[in-house]
Amino acid sequence: MVENKVETKIIKEENLNYNGFSLTEMVVNDGKEDKTKVFANRPGAVGAIVYDTKKQKYIFVEQFRAGAQGVMVEIPAGKIDEGETPEQAVKREIMEETGYKVDNINHVKDFYASPGYSNEVISVFYVEVSERIHEEGLEEGISVVEVEQIGLGGRLFFQDPMNMGMEEGVEQKMMPPYQLIDAKSLIAVMWLEYNNTLKDMSEVITQAKLRSL
Repeated sequence: MVENKVETKIIKEENLNYNGFSLTEMVVNDGKEDKTKVFANRPGAVGAIVYDTKKQKYIFVEQFRAGAQGVMVEIPAGKIDEGETPEQAVKREIMEETGYKVDNINHVKDFYASPGYSNEVISVFYVEVSERIHEEGLEEGISVVEVEQIGLGGRLFFQDPMNMGMEEGVEQKMMPPYQLIDAKSLIAVMWLEYNNTLKDMSEVITQAKLRSL
């Protein structure tokens, strides 16, 4: 365990409302002086790496993000509504954004989105689906993106680089992979990469043991 070298004490807390945003102003003493900190009060949020077991493809969504000033590809995600559990919220968000019904769900990780700015905690899940109830999601401005393969470092391949079906005399161009730049999506994909690597290693070790018998 890392030794905590900063002794802090909360002196005062005050809830504020600024143009509809809920904020908390906090006075903290670090052992030397009082400092004022302000953070946004945000409900919890959820996100999921979604795998279609029938199509054998990963399901992402594409939408315009004002903060990034452009269109981004991300895992399906959204806030937890009042009275919902994270599991209920992620099932609802997947249905609203992609039209898929959830078959299986596994919790991956909880983390602070940006603790210096907000108290928002995001819960990430791994979800398997097989049936699309609605051909389009219910939320406007969001489109479904099918991903053939996930590469190292959060790269998404919309075409399988190992199965292009090349035909003689026909020019085909490989669609370049998309590089994820969204934190929650990167965390989800890197968790998947890690688990797939462990699975591959386990299978190699098992086969080696069987050959030695």
